Amino acid sequence: MILRRFRFVLRAVWVLLVVGCYDNAGEPSVGPPSVPPATTTLAELRRLYAGSPFRVEGDVVVRGRVTSSDEAGNFYRTLMLEEEGAAVELLAGIDGLHNIYPPGCEVTLSLRGLALGERYGVLQVGRLPEAGSSYETDYIGSRAALDNHLFRGECSGPPAPAVLTLGELTPSMAGRLVRIDGLRYLPDSLEEGTWSGYRRFVDDEGGSIRTYTRSYASFADEPIPTGEVLLVGILQYTSRSDTTVNYLLKLRDAEDCWY
Repeated sequence: MILRRFRFVLRAVWVLLVVGCYDNAGEPSVGPPSVPPATTTLAELRRLYAGSPFRVEGDVVVRGRVTSSDEAGNFYRTLMLEEEGAAVELLAGIDGLHNIYPPGCEVTLSLRGLALGERYGVLQVGRLPEAGSSYETDYIGSRAALDNHLFRGECSGPPAPAVLTLGELTPSMAGRLVRIDGLRYLPDSLEEGTWSGYRRFVDDEGGSIRTYTRSYASFADEPIPTGEVLLVGILQYTSRSDTTVNYLLKLRDAEDCWY
């Protein structure tokens, strides 16, 4: 009888051990997903783009810091990322990005399954667009899908723009956060005076650049200061030739204009 009870106890202990091991093995992993290591740079990614949109099939991973903010509404569901003088625009497709990825935040971006394209001279990353679309890339469109590609790192405060003159701008700088001093607002018509739309600024050397502000931006209806100003924003261009480039500056908010 004693031997039989002893065997019963051993069997019970064995069952508990087996079940316990099974339960532990079946539990989902806890904690943030592992961040993939960078395999290339934003500058190299820019050089590899040959001018036609395509889907990335390999394990291409880049890193950068966020330079844009959608809080004021002039950037719509996109993130600008910059690293060592090169930049890319991520078409995230969700609102409130400044709450998750504030300016200065380091991020890692996995491009597998996403598409590369270009708009206003800026290299873009997003989904392949539907057939017949006039855009080279489309929004990713959901937080769950975005989390499969974008990994947040440390945030170290607002990024510093590159301080340049109009004469120093080049097309290769498109997408970068820049600051331009010594500008004056020169309206195209008597009716202008607020930020909404395209607005022309000139320097003392005869150079010019236009700003662009969406009508939905919180500062779109604010008056443009008179006198000399400095502007900060993401550099783009609307057209270029062998001799001229029509540059565009996209401000993040009203604080990007100092006077």
